[in-house]
Amino acid sequence: MSTELILARLSLFIIQAGLAFVLSLVLWHFYRIYQRHYLKSWSVAFLVFAAYVICLAGYSMLGGSPDAWRPLWLTFEFSYIFSCYAFAIWVLVGVREAVTSERIPSRIINQLLWLVGIIALFSVAVFAADSEINPWKRYLQVNLRLLFIGSALLVAGVWLFSLQNKIFVTKLVASSILLWGTLFVLVALLSVWLGQGETLDRVVIVNKHLELFCQTILGLGLIIWLQEDERTANMQLTAKTQYLDSHDHLTGALNRDALLQELNQLMQQQDDEPLLLVMVGLDRFKTINESVGLKQGDRILREVTRRFEASILKPKFIARTGGDIFALVLADIKTEKQRQFSLQHIEQQIEKPFSFDSSLLKLTASMGVAMSPGHANNAESLLQKANIAFHQAKRQQQRWVQYHSGMEEESARLLLLERELLAAIEQDQFVLYFQPQFNLREQRIDAFEALVRWQHPQRGLQMPAQFLPAVAQLGLSQRLDLAILEKAVATLGRWRSQNIQTPVAVNMSPIHFEQEGLKQNIQQLLQKYQVPSTMLELEITENTAMGDMEKGRNFVTELQQMGIRVSIDDFGTGYSSLGYLRKMPIDKIKIDRSFITDMASSDSDMMIVKTMITLAHGLGKRILAEGVEDENQFGLLRHMACDAVQGYLIAKPLPELQALALLHKPESVKN
Repeated sequence: MSTELILARLSLFIIQAGLAFVLSLVLWHFYRIYQRHYLKSWSVAFLVFAAYVICLAGYSMLGGSPDAWRPLWLTFEFSYIFSCYAFAIWVLVGVREAVTSERIPSRIINQLLWLVGIIALFSVAVFAADSEINPWKRYLQVNLRLLFIGSALLVAGVWLFSLQNKIFVTKLVASSILLWGTLFVLVALLSVWLGQGETLDRVVIVNKHLELFCQTILGLGLIIWLQEDERTANMQLTAKTQYLDSHDHLTGALNRDALLQELNQLMQQQDDEPLLLVMVGLDRFKTINESVGLKQGDRILREVTRRFEASILKPKFIARTGGDIFALVLADIKTEKQRQFSLQHIEQQIEKPFSFDSSLLKLTASMGVAMSPGHANNAESLLQKANIAFHQAKRQQQRWVQYHSGMEEESARLLLLERELLAAIEQDQFVLYFQPQFNLREQRIDAFEALVRWQHPQRGLQMPAQFLPAVAQLGLSQRLDLAILEKAVATLGRWRSQNIQTPVAVNMSPIHFEQEGLKQNIQQLLQKYQVPSTMLELEITENTAMGDMEKGRNFVTELQQMGIRVSIDDFGTGYSSLGYLRKMPIDKIKIDRSFITDMASSDSDMMIVKTMITLAHGLGKRILAEGVEDENQFGLLRHMACDAVQGYLIAKPLPELQALALLHKPESVKN
């Protein structure tokens, strides 16, 4: 090779290595800023390419040196071959990470580098002892190497062209990589065709100029691509931020602020066209979350949103305004029949069972309804009134409630009453009165029923009818039941310390009886106050027992196994099913006072009472008559073999001390 060609080739090597090194530094700088892993891979690729060019230059310069320089020459030979293969690996890694946006594990990259290192070492070691040029050495070290790196660049270019959303700079980078790969393949083929000589040397010089051109275009393209990629990422982040500002991140439904904004615009556009705003709240969702887990609870919320979106009602807007509360805006609801159909359809969407891995879960919902323009002319007022109606439906345990004028005052009153009731529970303002249950066979008091009163700090002693409906309406029945249950068990504990073994019956609200955890609460209270379970009796209504026959029967059986007796209160006012009496393992039946009041003057009532007593005895259950207030009723019941009576004739509900005094003076009780 002439001196001119040597100098020209050396200068190209230096320029090419310098450009690759600068590109490596620039890409590494951007990697540290943006933390994109493909930038790191490309930075390493260009650094390795710079090392490849430098080692190739050193190998070429030492080609005609004496044997003393041979170890260094072989080192350069291995280094340029290995770095050439490594460059191809890192290019493929960088392009793959850019295309898939996924980082390739270091373990895989290291395995590939070890593989090409072994190939490079083999190609050098096989011909290390040869002093003359071996054609096979050229095929293995030059042609195969050039074909490998060219193929790798071609694959990388095709990968980039496979991107879905290609911009101009992406096409430019892909084209430069394809051209660069094509040059490597062409030089490999021309090397085989032309063989050694000055012609091939000139071809290599021209190829190096073209490589330098491709390298420059590729470097500029990568930097521009990075800027475009970052701009696109910022735009996507801005769009995502805007989406999250207006949508619920869990369900994808609108959030409250976005609903108000969109609803205001719709109300202005619709003018006087009717709109229906429905607030939908899932019942007992907190309990469901605790039983199935938060992850499954989130699945339910997403499924509810999906069902609303697929609904035939085609809501204008779907929003999630609270934990388990959704808002639906419906248009074209002009008649009462359409409104009823829409609400029933929403209810059906909620009640459709939700499937889990091994079970089905059925939910119910409460709904509040407000209409525009009838109830409000702006979104915030309409949402507020639908929310008032929704909470009214929750308190009254109704499927849905439509807003009406004056509901705000009622809500404010209930809110004040709720605060007072919660304070009463916390401050122990509820007191127990005890009404005796008189055993007609043994002529003695054999139990008391605990009846609650509210010792209000301003209004004095409040009777149950004055506050229990509000307690149920506000959803505080369970909390009050638990407070009453604890007071009753604590009373039994005091009585036991005085050697009084008289049982006490406590009323349970339906909602508390159906809740999980009641049995555990009772066990804890009995242990806390050292009370035998046989001294406690629970009273439930027959509608409570019939609500879920299988579940109710199992629960009553568990209570009986603990030694706790269960009675059916107000018998005859509910379902009055003979089937549940036979199946439900209850201890005692209490005939409602409505049958006792007119028993003496009504043959039908007397026949009903007599039938109830006979039926109870036939089923092996004790029976008690409530509301006994005169001698005539008392005599008839004793004649009909009723087991026990309770009422004002025996004694009215008494404070604890008076009840104990009555218990200790049996002569003061009706004989």
